[in-house]
Amino acid sequence: MNSIKLCTIHTDKPYYIKEVNKNIYSIEELSYYLYNYLYLVDDQFFSEELIEYIEKDLDQPNIAAGIRQSIANEGEIGEKISFIIKNSGYYTEIMEEKLGNHLKGLNSKTSAERMKAKADILMDTAKYNMAINYYSTILNKSLNNELPERFYGDVYNNLGVAYARLFEYEHAAAAFRCAYRLNNANESLESIIMCDLLSDNEKRLKIDKDKYSVSDTVINRLRAEIIKLKVQIQSNWDNNRDLDFIRQCQKEYIVEINS
Repeated sequence: MNSIKLCTIHTDKPYYIKEVNKNIYSIEELSYYLYNYLYLVDDQFFSEELIEYIEKDLDQPNIAAGIRQSIANEGEIGEKISFIIKNSGYYTEIMEEKLGNHLKGLNSKTSAERMKAKADILMDTAKYNMAINYYSTILNKSLNNELPERFYGDVYNNLGVAYARLFEYEHAAAAFRCAYRLNNANESLESIIMCDLLSDNEKRLKIDKDKYSVSDTVINRLRAEIIKLKVQIQSNWDNNRDLDFIRQCQKEYIVEINS
């Protein structure tokens, strides 16, 4: 039988985490967030506002003091995460061991890889504008020669996905073109054509068709998928869910790459 963990202090005053659009009300909920969203956490996350919330609203002065001490000693981000989780008593020793392995993986990644992972999580939580900012930050910095071109191609691809989910198809297509140049992925190529079709840009479609040697068979298949999509939308129309439905359908053919 699974054990049930009860919250030590469940305050009426929430602490809002904008990245996942959630309120937390206890040290256990904070631990859950830190454990499951490691890549969303950076040094700015451990603000004085959060520390005061832990100290006063959650009545955890020892944990608050430990975080302040870690900050004063310029401790690594993993040290702060681990300190809160271990002192919350929310996870078992086995889970804490797994956390240690996750933190080792986190520390072994480059800043660009960590930022992409963070942006990918934001995509999963429909924070598309925030994801765009992180993907763009990676691409605006000097390229890390330790990372393959494929990595940056996948960043461009997911940037295109974010724009597509905001219906900004011209920006999306531009990102997918950069992606395909670097990752040579069929998903990126088909997403270019999809954006041309969705924006009814026949001139651009012809240019891309010739440039990338896309067959009529592929284009016709993608056109058929769009028609199928429109039929699905018309038959499942609900004014309260239309935007979510369209985005869900888009998700099926604009392919995010999580490498």
